[in-house]
Amino acid sequence: MTIPVRNFDILPALHLSQGRLVDLAADSSSEKSGKPILDDDTDQLSAARHAIEHGAQWLHVVNVDTSFNPAARHDWALLKQLCELPVKVQYGGGLGSAENIDKAIEAGVSRVLLNTLAITSPEVVSAAIIKHGRESFALAITASPEGVVFDSNWDAIGGLNAITLAVQMYQLGITTLVHTRLQRDGTMSGTDLDHSSELAELSGMDVIVGGEVRDLQDVVDCYNRPGITGVLIGKALQTGKFSLGDALDETRATLAFESGMPRWKEEQQTLRVRLRRSLSHMFLTRHIDDFNGLKVLDAGGGNGLASLPMAESGASVDVVDRSMAMLHDLETTAEASGIGDRIKAHMHDIRSIHQYFDPDSFDLLICHNVIQYNPAWEELLVSMSAPLKTGGLLSLMVRNWYAEPYRIDVNNHTEEELPTLLERTRGPSRVFDADVLFFSAGFLQEWLQKQGFEVLGDYGLLCRPDEELQDNIAANEHKLFQKLIALEAAMGDRVPYKHTARYVQIVARKCN
Repeated sequence: MTIPVRNFDILPALHLSQGRLVDLAADSSSEKSGKPILDDDTDQLSAARHAIEHGAQWLHVVNVDTSFNPAARHDWALLKQLCELPVKVQYGGGLGSAENIDKAIEAGVSRVLLNTLAITSPEVVSAAIIKHGRESFALAITASPEGVVFDSNWDAIGGLNAITLAVQMYQLGITTLVHTRLQRDGTMSGTDLDHSSELAELSGMDVIVGGEVRDLQDVVDCYNRPGITGVLIGKALQTGKFSLGDALDETRATLAFESGMPRWKEEQQTLRVRLRRSLSHMFLTRHIDDFNGLKVLDAGGGNGLASLPMAESGASVDVVDRSMAMLHDLETTAEASGIGDRIKAHMHDIRSIHQYFDPDSFDLLICHNVIQYNPAWEELLVSMSAPLKTGGLLSLMVRNWYAEPYRIDVNNHTEEELPTLLERTRGPSRVFDADVLFFSAGFLQEWLQKQGFEVLGDYGLLCRPDEELQDNIAANEHKLFQKLIALEAAMGDRVPYKHTARYVQIVARKCN
């Protein structure tokens, strides 16, 4: 299956009033007036520069004054200052006329957001597209939870449906839509992904989701919805719920996994990976007599190749991953193998596993090649192990720190650099465009013991050089594979060979 490379933008949202930032979250509006509360502590240019420093490529800027009151004035000087920063700006808020569109473009705006004009004067929109090009415009739809469209005065427009408006503007040439859910008191109340996805599907537009993103899970959920090509983030950044850097890193990591899937699927069929998978299952069976009836959680399991054999042996397996494509592959494989009733796929952020499953829910937790992709690996492991029963087992697999020096290409480094690489605790992934962390068995054993685990065994996977595991194998591949299994199984359980294996596997029992 070919996985297309997607574009997904995170746009920090700057809502401005009287030159100051405005909080439009539902929990910050005055109960009496319904007006947003101004943030006096953050300068708008400083906020924009901060976003750019953390990797923002777009800013979403809205003039709240003109959104509430068409007679209010646009601060063209401030807008020009924002547009002079090294970032693209999309701007909206009661533009209302062709003259204002021209001024926004002259100020340097990359994409003008159209709302009221799209509703009342489609002929003006058509002329503006001819003049400035369709890439200079996006349709901005603010709608109630029922899908009723609001204009720039934040008044409902006589039952006009968001889908109808989106289709009309798409026919005029606009291909980007910013969809925000709005409460009747004029406050944002969160994303509305079902409606956003429906708009994308029925209109043909690329949809950027507005509203109040609460956490990184919302970002992941937006990414995983077809037709969603971006998300606006406002208060969650300003209040420190998470940083823009975190959100951008999350998106880059997701994009890296999605774009790397073709290579990853090819890699899964190599002798090296099949050998590693068989060895890890073999070592685990030293501690489990029978998988029949066991409840297994495969955290970050992708298409479940590590846990599918357990389902085939009678276990009930829940696989949690954030990749829709991988989980689809899992379900397809499980159905074809006749074990679909024993496999459940969950599209969640694995950092929030503790929120989705009750304590004491699982007999076995599989976490293979997962924590090395996350700098907050300790928090991740705590969350993943929360649903594990007392007495349940954890199988943990990571890249081995002690193996990395043997894989350094000396041609790529100077004599001075090479000795310092021995201290390097992270490096590039073999498959994905992302760095991974390195761990030693001793370090992880000590950490697990502090967390209340009893380590039952640690093993080395792929002790022999990669050069001897190439796929140029003759017709006796099965016989050779069994020989390699026998040798690697002996080396992976014996000092000193396991200390420099490519991967470390630890099996531990949860004691409390």
